[in-house]
Amino acid sequence: MIGMSAVLRTPERISVEEYLEGEPLSDIRHEYYDGRVRSMAGGSVRHNVAAGWLYWKIAEKLQGGPCRVFMADVKVRLKFLSADMFYYPDVMVACEPGDNHPLYREKPKFWLEVMSADENKDRVEKFLTSRRIDSMEEYVIVSCDPEKPEVAAFRRAEGWEPGETVQAGEITFSSIGVTVSVDELYASLRGL
Repeated sequence: MIGMSAVLRTPERISVEEYLEGEPLSDIRHEYYDGRVRSMAGGSVRHNVAAGWLYWKIAEKLQGGPCRVFMADVKVRLKFLSADMFYYPDVMVACEPGDNHPLYREKPKFWLEVMSADENKDRVEKFLTSRRIDSMEEYVIVSCDPEKPEVAAFRRAEGWEPGETVQAGEITFSSIGVTVSVDELYASLRGL
């Protein structure tokens, strides 16, 4: 097994098995793309509060149902052409009973990203990647800046066109039937 620190120092590719073995031993989370790993940037307090608040609201409403809500430490695995990819969604909902690997899910229906400093990664790379998952129904991007509130939902049913964008009021995540208050979300971020 190659430890994650060794992975970061070596330019060669590692296998999916090496990645999955090394990742739980690392102090830093890494995304995986076709044999290469890249460390993830640290999050801000606002990012953490926004993701946690949304996880809590979604988990509360889905409690007792067939779907499971995951936050931050559970990966999504995607196979595209011959490449394996692993990302860490900020919030993910998976409902398929057979999709039960202890480290990742392959068939999520809902993926939410709180925008990081690398907005391009959340708005473009992860969005385009999520669309390749057959079970994926909705991809949501959330700003964590209370001065620029924005929750944008992109839905397969709407052809993945620029979806509903809300700055105030409520938004319904139609794929999972959960409505959240955008006003309450941004109220929780003020003063941080």
